Amino acid sequence: MQLDRTHIAIRVRSLSEIGDLALLMIRRYPVAVTRAFFAGALPWIVINAVSLSFLPLRIAADEFFTEDSMSDLIRYSSWMMVLVVLQTPLAGAFSTYYLGQAVFEQKPTLRHTFAEVWKLRWPLLWVLGFKRLAIPTTLFLLFRIDTDADVFVDFMLPWMIVILAAVIRSNRPFVPEMLVLERCPLRSTSPHVITLGRRSKGLHSPMASELGGRFLTVAGTSLVLVGSVYYSMIWIRGIASSNWSTDLVAMVIFFPLALWIVAAFSVVVRLLGYLDARIRLEGWEVELAIRAEAIRQFGEDAMTGQNISSRGQGSAQTKTPSQTPAPTTQSPETEEAILVPDNDPDASAASVEIEVRP
Repeated sequence: MQLDRTHIAIRVRSLSEIGDLALLMIRRYPVAVTRAFFAGALPWIVINAVSLSFLPLRIAADEFFTEDSMSDLIRYSSWMMVLVVLQTPLAGAFSTYYLGQAVFEQKPTLRHTFAEVWKLRWPLLWVLGFKRLAIPTTLFLLFRIDTDADVFVDFMLPWMIVILAAVIRSNRPFVPEMLVLERCPLRSTSPHVITLGRRSKGLHSPMASELGGRFLTVAGTSLVLVGSVYYSMIWIRGIASSNWSTDLVAMVIFFPLALWIVAAFSVVVRLLGYLDARIRLEGWEVELAIRAEAIRQFGEDAMTGQNISSRGQGSAQTKTPSQTPAPTTQSPETEEAILVPDNDPDASAASVEIEVRP
């Protein structure tokens, strides 16, 4: 693995460029947002269906659409959106690790991805599951199966949870990457170990206002995308079968599927935002180039001391090359490509170009 030979051009990007790059990453690594993401999301999809499917079933059983039906519809859609929002960081752990490795490796395997994330199951469950309310909210709804609507519990509480989750995530959005890629410990008795709390404060605090603005922009865009994906499914079914109604299939299948598709996209955007934050604050592209050159010149042992005293493990572990590659000549032109194509004959010899500004 060559740390300065990545599949993504390492440079600072705006939010719109991150969105464009996320679409290219999905096309380049479809496994990350299909098998990897939905492998983590599948248990939550089943649990959500068990918790809330009684509401669309009651609506479908009504002969006419009454006020009670409207109440059940609002209750179902509100709680389903809340659950998906809370569960996405935990469901996207496999996808996060896969893409983090894909930045450096050409073909990370799903088996290795699942094995590595499984080792982190307890920190992930505690931080992303319990502390960020995904598991408590899911358990709460399991105990309310087949109950009547309550004004506070079913119409006010969901939005209170969403607001609380939005405040937490807008201030600390990259905690999943710190757990999965950097593997920061939750606590340590040694003052030299960078724990999750210290790492989170160091990376998030300098960009607090910008991260909040980005979070609101991504959240609004995601809401529009959910509507677009959902009504696209309705339109396709309507063209194929002349059924344009919001029936049981639309509520139980189309609506949750639209939410999870957009959730998979948001995981990619968050990962690229994390890389952008490290580049802005830590000069990550320079660090990768220096570490890669040190490994080429002196071997992996040259970086051992630095890795022990660093703020945390990186998103990928380096391996000693079998032989030292010949020095390459950089092109005088500035690197403009977003992704390095696999079929480019010069891709294996291309190095990350660093533009030094005064």
